[in-house]
Amino acid sequence: MGWRMSKSYENLPGAAGKARFFRPSRYDAAAIFAGSPPSVIFEDEVFELENISAAGAGCIKRVREDEGAVPAGASGVLRLTQHGRDLFLGAARKVRRVAGPGGISAGFELEANRFDLDWLIRENASVLARARSMAAPDLEPSIAYKTFCADATAFLGGYLLRIQKYVAPIEDRCSQDERNEIARDLAAAAEGEWLDLIARGNELTAEIHNDKQKRIAYKSYTERTVSQILMGGPGWARCYYKPAGYPGDYKIMNYGYEQKPEGETVAEKFLHLLGMSASRFVITRMETVAGLIADYAHARRKYAGEEFVITSVGAGPARELADILEETPEDVRWRVNLVDQEPAALDFAFDSVAHLSERDRITVRGLNISFREMLRPSGDNGVFVSNDVIYSSGLVDYLNPLLAQRFVKRLYDFVKPGGQVIIGNVNNLATGRIWPLEYVTDWSLYFRNEDEMRAMARDIPDAKVSVVSDPLEAVYFLVVEKPAE
Repeated sequence: MGWRMSKSYENLPGAAGKARFFRPSRYDAAAIFAGSPPSVIFEDEVFELENISAAGAGCIKRVREDEGAVPAGASGVLRLTQHGRDLFLGAARKVRRVAGPGGISAGFELEANRFDLDWLIRENASVLARARSMAAPDLEPSIAYKTFCADATAFLGGYLLRIQKYVAPIEDRCSQDERNEIARDLAAAAEGEWLDLIARGNELTAEIHNDKQKRIAYKSYTERTVSQILMGGPGWARCYYKPAGYPGDYKIMNYGYEQKPEGETVAEKFLHLLGMSASRFVITRMETVAGLIADYAHARRKYAGEEFVITSVGAGPARELADILEETPEDVRWRVNLVDQEPAALDFAFDSVAHLSERDRITVRGLNISFREMLRPSGDNGVFVSNDVIYSSGLVDYLNPLLAQRFVKRLYDFVKPGGQVIIGNVNNLATGRIWPLEYVTDWSLYFRNEDEMRAMARDIPDAKVSVVSDPLEAVYFLVVEKPAE
């Protein structure tokens, strides 16, 4: 249906058995309603819509007490409204009411009708498109930021105008290879100034990033200006529209690793390659984590033919395995667990490993489980015990500080004495990628500084903790070493 969906990583599911009883598919409301779901009103209670199916809705009221609220089991009239317009009105029953730290959650089941989700999505979008901007004047971006966006737009427009004037008239006569070459030449010419613009954007947005309302206003302004141009590039569009349902899927990662033109026209290829110049940290992040693991093996190796056990959480395409093999002696063997919630990513990783020239040195097992399953005490998690190294290069970026601490502690419990946990996380420096990710493509992450990286291991006693950076100074790595026995 082309819905722009974005799930948080901690809520992504792993593999599950077939459902015994049919239930209508349930969707994240923020995802299918373009970040602005309608409000839910049940009798006189007002809720935020969290998820929805054809048969009902899950909602939350962000209060700690709701005395006088309609009790669970009661029937009444349910309304969905957007900007004062009713999108739905019908009989429903409150089937659930649970008080939690985030407020009072409630579930509603329709009694006579069903939600026409296609119509609701279209109508909600129509109301939003016609509505006046909700940003207050004092939440408008600064003049400096608006000037920066104008500069970025003019920069991109200048190159696109050059393509339109000089390349487009003869593009039909060019082969795909010739179009690729033209796009590469243009991107190479533009790269220096483009990376300077990214650094400026990083600096300007870092000043306001921790203010949620300002961040929303700056993102909205960026999407209305710079993003509209960049969406012509396939990589930018995939990051923004998130067709896999969340950012950072393995295809997006592969774009960054491969650094090759994508798209049909020279303009599309050029814009895509600008995105790839901003994505090179994906490569340096991979190389850095591979180097840290290889260093561990060199330092701990005791005998020829020794096998090390490592686990990658949020493994994606697992391209670092080739570098690990290349950087370690030929008689060192590896037993690898690849953990990812995306089956297609594991398929790609296994196919890549099968084609490695030193395939006989590595044994790989894939685990299609969720982030939350790893946090639970479970016999199934016994596969992680006594690892030499557990690493995660691009998952903790999505976790709030408390979840990140729990996650790192859980991984630390799985490594053997003398073992290491290695955590990669995008940083908040001007050399990082906060502006193109968060503000251009709505790719929301926790961009951490060095102190925030160390804070993830704050509750781990006796551990040796260090923080290192990738060569581009875009990603920090937290290294937590367990004392040897």
